[in-house]
Amino acid sequence: MSEAFDYERAVWGAETIDPNRRTLAAYKLSEALAHLPTQGHVAEVGCGAGRFLRAIAGVRPELQLVGMDVSRTALQAAKAQAPELGLRHVEGPALPAADCEFDGLLLLDVLEHASDPVALLGEAARVLKPDGVLHAHVPCEGDVRCLWRWLPAQQGPMRLKRRLAGHEQRFRRGEVLALFEANHFEIVRVRNSLHFIGNLADVGAFAVLAAQQRAAGVDAAWRTTGDLLAPGAGAASRLVRAVDAALWWEARLLGRIPSWGLHISARKRVPSPPVAEAVQSPA
Repeated sequence: MSEAFDYERAVWGAETIDPNRRTLAAYKLSEALAHLPTQGHVAEVGCGAGRFLRAIAGVRPELQLVGMDVSRTALQAAKAQAPELGLRHVEGPALPAADCEFDGLLLLDVLEHASDPVALLGEAARVLKPDGVLHAHVPCEGDVRCLWRWLPAQQGPMRLKRRLAGHEQRFRRGEVLALFEANHFEIVRVRNSLHFIGNLADVGAFAVLAAQQRAAGVDAAWRTTGDLLAPGAGAASRLVRAVDAALWWEARLLGRIPSWGLHISARKRVPSPPVAEAVQSPA
């Protein structure tokens, strides 16, 4: 994770996801559930305050759920909202899990934060059981389909998004797919989001956050994109929710069309047994 970004100060995932509402988070949830197992052990790496784990527990209560995060503050917030969750602190490059412990693993908006994404995918493969499922959402801000890719350098993701969100990577779409294929995973499903409306909404959200940070000063409470979706009244709140619904519709209608918001379901590749050489009889 980014050393310059303070994950103890900025905590995501305190809000609640309603699977039946038309929101981008609900779309991410539905894509995650498409191939996750219905029973067994499932973990989310980078769970924050646990909004996705709480939502999954509501629709698949038979799953044993574990959340992992680098932020102790986020884990405390997750524990306060859902004491039944198993929570583990990530203290280094190795995930706090045994080999082949999980049937499913989630990396939702996490891979772009990793200083070494190859190592993270290697750890994901290690803790998954043979034929286990990994589901990830990865924003590819270096892709030609992404508006961030074409903005002036001073407004680009490696400045604004590193400062406000801790993003370390500026992936291209094909690069992410190749990373999965090269690191023990077979991709079984790809869907897309953040097309036209998503491009404008993402840039707009971070522009608002940057303006709020400048106005509030460095000592003010850190705000995240989740804060923009916090319950409230007024024209601004209604506008945010209308845009969120538009993002859901866009993803549902255009999900098969390539974009820079990648939803990837992949299965851990089981190595083929070595082929024994034929034993030749002496002449």
